[in-house]
Amino acid sequence: MPVTALALVLAAGLLHASWNLILKRSTERVLVAAWAMLLGAVVFIPTLVPAWPPPAGVWPFVGASAVVYVAYYGCLARAYGDGDFSLVYPVARGTAPAMLALWAVLFLGERPSPGGVLGIATILCGLIVLGGAPLWSRVAGARAGAGNDVRPGSDSSIRTPARRRWRQLRAHARGSGSAFLVAFFISVYSTLDGAAVRQWLPLPYLVLVFGISGLAFVGMLAARDGKRTFRVLRTHFRPIAMIAVMTLVAYALVLRAFQIAPISYAGAAREVGIVFGALAGWLLLGERFGRIRTIGALLVFAGIGLLALAG
Repeated sequence: MPVTALALVLAAGLLHASWNLILKRSTERVLVAAWAMLLGAVVFIPTLVPAWPPPAGVWPFVGASAVVYVAYYGCLARAYGDGDFSLVYPVARGTAPAMLALWAVLFLGERPSPGGVLGIATILCGLIVLGGAPLWSRVAGARAGAGNDVRPGSDSSIRTPARRRWRQLRAHARGSGSAFLVAFFISVYSTLDGAAVRQWLPLPYLVLVFGISGLAFVGMLAARDGKRTFRVLRTHFRPIAMIAVMTLVAYALVLRAFQIAPISYAGAAREVGIVFGALAGWLLLGERFGRIRTIGALLVFAGIGLLALAG
């Protein structure tokens, strides 16, 4: 993989983890995400003017990608409500490269090398470790503290820990399920966009996609929430503006990398942001990380490195 492409995706990973952290800390995630898409397109409209008109072959990608983006942002906001940032972000971003490699093989004619296959396998192993961390930690905790849960004459002391663990496991399952769905949408729009920028410039293309999807997303939410939709734009303007700029810049860097490197490998290497995201959840949000999640995150990171080097 060219050094230039690797540098682009590393910078994009840092920016991506940063805006996801801002979104996670927002109290109006869906509305903030919708306005960020639209505002980002407005901010970068000047890049569209000199590049106009787009090639005719780009329009189908614009329409399809805009639909997927609406689904992606809505699901992403829901996922951050279901699970910890240090769980949702690594699982969503770590699973996407495996899916993206599959779509690149099926629809773009790319063929992973043996090193690429090894990278995908390493990522999946890391996800098993990362996704199962709460389960394994609680099983170990239950075994260690089994004698403390039983006290003569106290039924509640037996039932309460079990019920608490069950609620925690259900919450973990919801967060993981939402994260896997986010990963699917990431892989689909990355494939569409990677094919599109082989025909046109990255930033003007993103302005079109984000403009259409942002208008549709904000319109749907305005029809549902009325004045609250526009009130959020005023009360949350600063995070909306930060997410808007970071999102377009980060993804424009990725799309530039797609132009000079295989999509399956550049798309995988960009997920180095999972390391930034996991650390941010631990250091800034006070979320538990622990030894098992650390091992899982390192495995995912190692798999991404193998995919990048395989290109």
